Amino acid sequence: MSEVTQNVQLLTKSAEIRIEISKLASAIFLSGRTNFESPGAWEITLLALLLELEPTITVDRIVEALPFSKEPLKMEGVLNTIANLGFYGRKHVDSIQRIDSRLFPALMVNRHEEPILPIRKDENGVLVFDPETQELDERSNDVNGVVWIFRRYEENRQSTSHFQRKGSGKSWFIATANRFNGTLFQVSVVGFLLNLVAISIPIYIMLVYDRVIASAAPDVLPMLCVGAIAAMCFDGAFRAVRASGLSWVSGRLDNIVGNRIFSHLLSLPPSIIENASVSSQISRIKTFEAARDFFSSPAFMSALDAPFVVLSIVVLYFVAGPLFLVPVAAIGLYCVLFWLVRNKIKTIIRIAAKASSARQQFAIETYEKIDTIRSQGLQEKWIRKFRDVSGREMMLHFDMGFLGSVVETLAHAITLISSVATIGFGVHLIWEGQISPGALVASMVLTWRALVPFYSLCSMVPRLEQIRNSILQINDLMEVRSEIEENPSAAKLPRVRGRITFDNVSFKYGEAGDYVFKDLSFRVAAGDFVALTGTTGGGKASILKLLQKLYQAESGAVRIDGFDIRQLEANSLRRQIAYVPKTPTLYSGSILENLKLVRPDATDEQIQRVLALSDAQDTINRLPKGLETQIGTKGQVEVNSSLAFKISLARGYLQEASILLIDEVPNSLLSDRLGMNLKKYLLDVRGQQTVFLSTYRTDFINMATTVINLKGREKPFVQSSDTTQSTNIQKPAGEAA
Repeated sequence: MSEVTQNVQLLTKSAEIRIEISKLASAIFLSGRTNFESPGAWEITLLALLLELEPTITVDRIVEALPFSKEPLKMEGVLNTIANLGFYGRKHVDSIQRIDSRLFPALMVNRHEEPILPIRKDENGVLVFDPETQELDERSNDVNGVVWIFRRYEENRQSTSHFQRKGSGKSWFIATANRFNGTLFQVSVVGFLLNLVAISIPIYIMLVYDRVIASAAPDVLPMLCVGAIAAMCFDGAFRAVRASGLSWVSGRLDNIVGNRIFSHLLSLPPSIIENASVSSQISRIKTFEAARDFFSSPAFMSALDAPFVVLSIVVLYFVAGPLFLVPVAAIGLYCVLFWLVRNKIKTIIRIAAKASSARQQFAIETYEKIDTIRSQGLQEKWIRKFRDVSGREMMLHFDMGFLGSVVETLAHAITLISSVATIGFGVHLIWEGQISPGALVASMVLTWRALVPFYSLCSMVPRLEQIRNSILQINDLMEVRSEIEENPSAAKLPRVRGRITFDNVSFKYGEAGDYVFKDLSFRVAAGDFVALTGTTGGGKASILKLLQKLYQAESGAVRIDGFDIRQLEANSLRRQIAYVPKTPTLYSGSILENLKLVRPDATDEQIQRVLALSDAQDTINRLPKGLETQIGTKGQVEVNSSLAFKISLARGYLQEASILLIDEVPNSLLSDRLGMNLKKYLLDVRGQQTVFLSTYRTDFINMATTVINLKGREKPFVQSSDTTQSTNIQKPAGEAA
């Protein structure tokens, strides 16, 4: 290939990359990411790298993966975004020419902290994209720097995966904590050095008594004081290093475990989430809080010091001979006390946890039903029930606290008895000439140092057991397989067209429940309008959730575009289905942010169009801040149910998905402008978008190409387009036609 041809190809390819980067940057800017209005080198680096790693990546995925802050990106932000998108990065310090060609594309940061993207390597050199110039360049010269190699995240290769833990026999928490083995080893080494330095203090005291006071040799004292001051300085430095390391481990572990628990809860099968109470979900998220602070607490430091007690006992043996048996015996008593009390506290904590969960659940139920409680005059009865529930919990906590106090008192008694025994036996050894008075004082200090870790552990038995239970709960939660783990080979549909088939589908809630419907069969072409009607509780909402793979059919098959949805990846499918629930859900934030959740790159014109369709435009424009009005749980404006539904419907329109599911629009809104706009919308999208609408209204039912009449436990009745006009479906009393 001639040099001219090669240069033309590079220029063409550079122009194509610039166009794609510009498109992505513009779309990301429209989502509210202001740093992409005029993207800098690191923003361009991120987009160019993503186009190489995953050419079909969508804007919404990039926006979701970006850091929360809208500040200009740095290297950390780029790496975190790529990690959030499912790529694992490895760091190397190497030259660009030494990178294996199979490892491209990569990210290189040169000695000037500038990013370079090596895209591929051949006999002519390395093809590099320069984010500053946005040009491709074939480089034969060598460049040194930090190289990041990326590969797609594979769950089974992680030490915390079910596959790896099945082989290693480790729990999830231990497998996660193992990543900090290097830091904990360093902390242990510092702890060992700290204990060595700490031993020098009793030696210093012994020398002062025996060499300075007893021998009347004050000239030795300055030298000893210098040594003691140096020891104290080293002691302070080592403690600071250890505290820093443990704080880092505690913070990182809290971040990793907290995020992993939260993401795992969101990825669990819907059947598990729906069957659990709100209080149990909250307790799962907060369960690690009990263990988090432990890693930087004195109790954990005492646990780290426990193995080094041997040093104090060995030094005590050389200093005071048989006196070392006193702390050894005391440690034995501590162990017996710890074992006896732990079994008792274990039972109390288990019962107290259940009582605490019951109280939380009762409180949440009260807040949810407070209007009904007041309207029926049940306040006094409810207060008595709460007093009983909370009383049981408080009594269990009292028992646990009392037992903890007893343990601490007994542990303190063991410490005092050990001190008295050390002095008593030590005096006899002095009279016998086996040890000096200075050795006795040093023995007291060494004995206390040997006993303090065990005293701390005994006094912390309730706390330690709570932490153990928290870790067990975390392990139990992480053992539950997520939707992805249940079906790791699930396929992703690149684009849903909207052809839907139900083949003899039967559905019921739980194994013991009655069938909601049985043997439902119908076929819907892409772009059809389907009306769901029938009795209350007949299964209209269930059909919509079956389509989203939120429920699993008891028998039969649900197919989209010919694919059984059991073979499809749930999140990929749900992203391509717009859903408007009967009870709308709005999130804390502005109205604009609530709308852009489903389509971050939506333009102002598109947003105004869907707001007009849902009849929300005029109401929102009358608000002082318009689309920037804060709503949700912490909103500044209280949104009534009508406006909330209109915003939810606008969000469904904005998504422009191939399938739109609408669960029962309020009749008052259907009789107003929203209903007229909806009819016009259904006519406009016919043949382009498959729409399911749950309704009793015959004017909408008569527009449908397919009507599914659900009659409770009876077999559903399906009407195709040629018989739809003759439907005679009974409406609820008082409903307008």
